[in-house]
Amino acid sequence: MGHNRRYGDSLSALDPPAVAPPSRIRPQHVWVNLSTVSHAPAVYPGVLVEWRPVVNGWEALCTWATPDGSVHTGWLPAMRLKPLP
Repeated sequence: MGHNRRYGDSLSALDPPAVAPPSRIRPQHVWVNLSTVSHAPAVYPGVLVEWRPVVNGWEALCTWATPDGSVHTGWLPAMRLKPLP
């Protein structure tokens, strides 16, 4: 494709992005505190893999394991997480 009067020049693989992509975070080990949830009254080891802004602050995409061997992944409020030292 070449020049298009209506839409301008076509993009090539070498063109810079119009919006800078978010910086990638490194996975981080955390404690996932679900102690106020009736079906999961404990703190579990987990891995935080991504953040997103929400109306009341931030949520993190985490994966955690429970003692019964189940593995869970979900978005959790930041207040439920504590980084491992």
